[in-house]
Amino acid sequence: MRKQLLLILGMSVTLGLMASAQSTTLPLGTVTTPTLLTTCPTGYLPGSACFETRVSCPETADIQATYGVSSPAGVPRGTIVLLNGAGGTKAGMGNYANTYLHDGFRVVQAAWASNWEDTGLAAKSIKTAACRAATLLSFLARNVYDGNGGMCAQGFSAGSAQVGYALTNYGAANFLDKVELLSGPVFSDITAGCAVPLAPPVTVCRAGQFGCNGAPWVDNPQYLAGASQFLSTLTGLTCQSSNATWPQDNSLWKDMSIVDGTLDSSFRYPKTAVAGWLCSNGLNNSAAQGELFYENFGPGQTPHYSLTRIDNCSGPEGVTTGTTPQALMGFAAITNDMTDPVAGCIKRH
Repeated sequence: MRKQLLLILGMSVTLGLMASAQSTTLPLGTVTTPTLLTTCPTGYLPGSACFETRVSCPETADIQATYGVSSPAGVPRGTIVLLNGAGGTKAGMGNYANTYLHDGFRVVQAAWASNWEDTGLAAKSIKTAACRAATLLSFLARNVYDGNGGMCAQGFSAGSAQVGYALTNYGAANFLDKVELLSGPVFSDITAGCAVPLAPPVTVCRAGQFGCNGAPWVDNPQYLAGASQFLSTLTGLTCQSSNATWPQDNSLWKDMSIVDGTLDSSFRYPKTAVAGWLCSNGLNNSAAQGELFYENFGPGQTPHYSLTRIDNCSGPEGVTTGTTPQALMGFAAITNDMTDPVAGCIKRH
C-alpha cells in the first residue's frame, strides 16, 4: 500500500478545476505536492499513510491539510473521505473509518491545521473558505481514488457543511457518488442562526416531505452561545447582537450560507446519492439548519435520497449512538447505508 501511495508524490497535483455538470460553480483552488509523513498524528487509523499538503484558494490565506490513507487488501470497493466537525482540525470518526476499511473500502481521514471556516484574511466568508474542502476533495478524487467503486464523502456537523458547500457551490456533484451528512449541514442559513429578531422555529421532516424517514419535529435554527461567538469570529459580524441586526449584515450572512438563493447554488445531483441524519432532541440547531438544506430536495434530483430522524441521541449531535424510527442504532444505519450495494458508495460517474 505504501509503495502505491508514494506514486502520488510523482503526480502533478496543481488544480484549476471548474465544474461542468452544474450551470454555475465557484472556482476551486490549488494543492501543493503532498509530503509523506514519517508518522501520523493522533486520530488516524493505525497503519495509515499520512500526507501533508497546502491548499490555496481565492480570497483566503493558504492552509495546511493532513490526510491519512488506509487501503484494504485487494481491490477497494470504493474510496470514502471523512471530514470531522467544528473547525475540522482533528481527524475523527475512527469507528466509521475502521468499519469502512474492514468492509473493503479505502478510507481517507482529513484534517486542517486551523479552522477551515476562517479565511485568514480581513474579509470573512465561510462560503469562500469552503473552497478549501472542495479543492481537497477534488484533489483526492483525482490522486487517491483509483476509479474502483465509488468516490464518496462523509461529514459530521461542520464537516457535513464542508460537503454541503462542495456540492452546492463548487461542483463536487461532478465526482462524488455518495455522501453521508451527519448532524447538519450547520451553515445552511447563517442568517437564520444569527439574526435578531430571531428566526422562527423550523419543522423538520414536515408531513409529506420528500425522502423523510420519521415523524416531524420542531427545532430552532439559532446558534447557541458558544457557537454564536464562533460565528462572529468566522463571519466578521456580530452573531445574535443585543440589538436588531442591520439588514446588510443579514444579507452578508445569507450570501455566505449554503442555501443562499443564488444561481451559484445547485441542489440537483443526478449522480450523487445523498443521506442526511439529524437528532430530534432539539439540544442545538443542527437539525433545523440541516432541514433548511434538505427541504430543497425532491424527486429526481439525486439517484438515492433519504433524511432520517434519530431519537435518543447522546448530546445534541450524537446520531451515531441514537436510534432510527426502525429501532436501528445510528452507527449501524449510517454504515449500512454507505456500504449498501444499490444506494451506497458505488460508482455512478
